[in-house]
This record gives sequence, structure tokens and C-alpha cells, in this order.
Amino acid sequence: MLAGSGFATTSYNTGSLGVEGDGTHTGGVVIDQPGAIAAGLDHAVYYGGGERTTIPWRAALNPASNQPFTIEFWVKPEAYDGDDSPLGGRVGGNVNRSGWVFFQRDEATGYNFRMYDGNGTAVGWDLTGGTYTFNTWCHVVAVWSGSSAKLYVNGALADETNDPGKSGVYVSSQSAIFTVGALFDGSSPSTGLVDEVAWYATALNAGQIANHFMAAGSAPSGGYRSLVKADGAVLYLQQNPPEVTLSLEGGVPVVEFTGILSESTGLVTWQDLSVTSPYAVPMPRPRERYFRARR
Repeated sequence: MLAGSGFATTSYNTGSLGVEGDGTHTGGVVIDQPGAIAAGLDHAVYYGGGERTTIPWRAALNPASNQPFTIEFWVKPEAYDGDDSPLGGRVGGNVNRSGWVFFQRDEATGYNFRMYDGNGTAVGWDLTGGTYTFNTWCHVVAVWSGSSAKLYVNGALADETNDPGKSGVYVSSQSAIFTVGALFDGSSPSTGLVDEVAWYATALNAGQIANHFMAAGSAPSGGYRSLVKADGAVLYLQQNPPEVTLSLEGGVPVVEFTGILSESTGLVTWQDLSVTSPYAVPMPRPRERYFRARR
């Protein structure tokens, strides 16, 4: 695989939602930074000053309020000003808030996960826990069972007890923008790296979450990615450059890729293809045929 260069506007989704889950970077997002996964060439994205990656509202990322889901990401914070949001999917302002959001609190307090109940700015679920260290990768996961929430930090349960006085009600959003690095309008900016953002339409269990945390530091290349996909990620923003994999399915070459797929028969000239992933290579098939992905 060969990837193109230049300013990147897209964070490619490799989850089952496909290109509908691709995110759009604002102009100051810094790409191709060292990532959270130890094995292989892993990349992350750096955010600061309200720069962010956004995905328009998608039904697949906003199931009914009584349906389960899991949100997972890795974050390497560099600073804290009291109101940092590395990830969110809520309707903001002083309207009837719906959806959810993460906030980074101070190092000793950890991360805060909030779910809104549709009543003004009221919070239905409010969980806080875990600890983190500046300039060190931290694994954060929130699980909604359909009726209750749990927060995990670095593979361990950090909180499952709702704050007193909260309603215990969650209202799924019908318009929220999924945002990485800040809230949808650039407010509550975080400062640092974010990687491996994943969203599942199921409630991952404690064993799966612990396995993900441990796999990030393991040697086999592709191990972490395989776990995320095997556990059913609908959205998976690896934050990596465009990539290509080739396999045989029933004797037919099939190309899976992110970005723009190009082909060549002699490695001299390349032609961009107007196709989507996965791409079953049609007949006739020259003996030598090469593929690469670019931004």
C-alpha cells in the first residue's frame, strides 16, 4: 500500500457503518501522530484550541434510548482547564439536551461521562472515575445497557453508581453531531491526542473491555484492530492514513480500503477508481495488478 500526502480532511471509518461513519477534520487538526497501539504503524490525531473531527447525525450511532451501546477511545491529554471534552454526541446550548458527552476532569478525578434526559440542561446519568497522567495514553469506555450506565478507565470499572439527584433517564438524540476533540461548535476543547475511537451497538462486558486494554500493548500487529472489529464496531476511527488489504473470496480478489483506491498494471501510471470498499476485482484480470490508497 502507498498512501498519498498533503492535508487530510477525513478520518476514515473502518467499522461496519462504512463511509457513512467517516469524520471531517477542521483545518488545524494535526494528523499522523504516534498512536496508542504498540504494535505496527499506528497513528493518532492531535487536537487543541477547539479543533475537532465531526460526523453528521446518523441513526446507526443514535439508537433508541432503551437500546444498548458502548463508546470507546484512547486519549493522551496534555493539559486541563476544567471543561475539556475529548468526545461527545449531544445537543448543546440551553435547549433540551439529549445524547451523551465525556469530560476530562483533573488527573486525580479522572473522566466524567454524562447522559442527558431531554429536560433543559439536566443530566440523567453522571459517572466519574479513574485516574490519568498527562502525556500518557488512557483507555476510556462507557457502556449503556439500555437502562443503566458504567464507566471504565484503563480496563477497570471506574463508576457504575449514578450521582444522587440525577433522573436516571437517558434520551437519545435526533440531531447530535458526533465530535472528537471538542464539542460540535468547538467549545470545551481538549488538548492532546485521541485515537481508536469506536462505537458499538451492544453493551460490551467487562472481559471484552479488559481484553481491549491489554491488547493495545501487545506485540502482534493487528491484534487490537481484530478485537474491535470482532466485537462489532459500527464506528471505528483508527486515525490512520488510507490503507489497503487484499484477500481471496471464492477465488475472487477482494480489496478492502480506506480513502481513494487507485490501480496500476505496471507501477508506472495509476488510475483512481470510483468504487467503494470492499471492491471485488472484475474480469478480465491482468497477471500483474497493483492497488494503493491515497487521501
